Amino acid sequence: MRKILEHLGAFSLGPIVSAFLGFLTVPIITYFITPDEYGKSSMFVLAQGMISMFVYLGMDQAFVREFNLYTDNIKKLLLNSIFVPIVCAIVIGGTIIVFSDFFSIILFDETDEIIAIVILSIMIPFMVVENFSLLKIRMEEKGVQYSIFNILLKTLVLVITIGLFFIYEKSFRSVVYAMALAEIINGAILYIIVIHPLKLNIKDLDKNLLKRMLKFGIPLLPAMMMSWILVSMDKVMLRIMCGYGELGLYTAAFKIVSIIGIVQTCFTLYWTPVAYRWNEKNVSKKNYDCVNTTVAVIMSILCLMLLLLKNIVGIVLGKDFIEAINIFPFLLLYPIMYTMSESTAVGIGFSRKTYYSIIVSSISGLVNISLNYILIPLYGGAGAAIATGCAFIVFFWVRTMISRKIWWKFSIKKYFFITIILVFNCLIHTWVTGVYVYVISGISILIILIVNYREIKLLVDRVKTI
Repeated sequence: MRKILEHLGAFSLGPIVSAFLGFLTVPIITYFITPDEYGKSSMFVLAQGMISMFVYLGMDQAFVREFNLYTDNIKKLLLNSIFVPIVCAIVIGGTIIVFSDFFSIILFDETDEIIAIVILSIMIPFMVVENFSLLKIRMEEKGVQYSIFNILLKTLVLVITIGLFFIYEKSFRSVVYAMALAEIINGAILYIIVIHPLKLNIKDLDKNLLKRMLKFGIPLLPAMMMSWILVSMDKVMLRIMCGYGELGLYTAAFKIVSIIGIVQTCFTLYWTPVAYRWNEKNVSKKNYDCVNTTVAVIMSILCLMLLLLKNIVGIVLGKDFIEAINIFPFLLLYPIMYTMSESTAVGIGFSRKTYYSIIVSSISGLVNISLNYILIPLYGGAGAAIATGCAFIVFFWVRTMISRKIWWKFSIKKYFFITIILVFNCLIHTWVTGVYVYVISGISILIILIVNYREIKLLVDRVKTI
């Protein structure tokens, strides 16, 4: 247990400090630019995410899956993992530059944002290098090193953004250029420190290994496309149906949700390699159940505590973004339900039946699109938040039930209970005002603690033995 907490602490350092720096960056940006400008900068992030989906072709996931089988020849595995994504990055980047006017209109509704489009294209190969370098560090469980590079990226974004606001202009361009330059610098440093010493040689390409990894990764592409729809269609539809202003408010609220994303990131980064290692060693299922319960309790209480502090969101973002308070509650369900599913759905990864991911993402993505179509015209950003929250509830339950069917029939009663409590609290914090909503959330925390008393006591006892 001590070793687990030490590793978790090392991996947590980066996300915690990075989240703090990101949290610090948001009010600085919202102070200098309008919601419309912030909305435009979010389209750049959206494009970055979509490009990543097609660049990697699932090879990053294949790298993680094969890592424990190639611990004695990481050089070969890394080369075969990164080769195809680098080629795709160059091709896609070149295509974006050739059709720069088209992409400029799509992202920014203007034809003269060529610099932003070019820097996006240049950033793509560095983004690939950064991702695979961090994956290698993560799978080697080098938590401190992983944290350092995550902190460096966020620090670069913050420093460059502030610098450009003062020496260039106070617009979305400064935000976009800062994000891209930070990725390029961080990617270059990671290449020098992590990849270059391995002296990768094209002669080490293994046709059979490459084929096996592509066979694992490419079936994930439809699932990744649906996942992109799940996490991005709210922003796309807000941009189309409401404009950049509402999108800016929504994006600002989404950034604040990154506070709870600290726990999500810390847990996911450490849990993935640990879960696969436990599976290889046939560790008792009780260990998984302990993790599942602990994650569910911690995440639900954290969600309720943030709802109690929701008015701070308006203070942090400033008067131009005050409406983000009503968008904030349901967005919390995104990291909450996702993190809970990371612990309950490991059976899908163990089975190698990655096509189940397509089913999960398709169902939840369809729910997201349908609810956004209905709710955005009625409630704007708040409607998009409700759609996203509900979609991730569906995501959790479909993912959990599939994992339970093909792996191990663990108890799901506690998840029904927690889901109902969280949805009810998010509803009242979105639509109801007054002191009563805070009283209800406080009582909800007590109920969760009482119902899960045995599990919490067991966890406390284990911590005391460290």
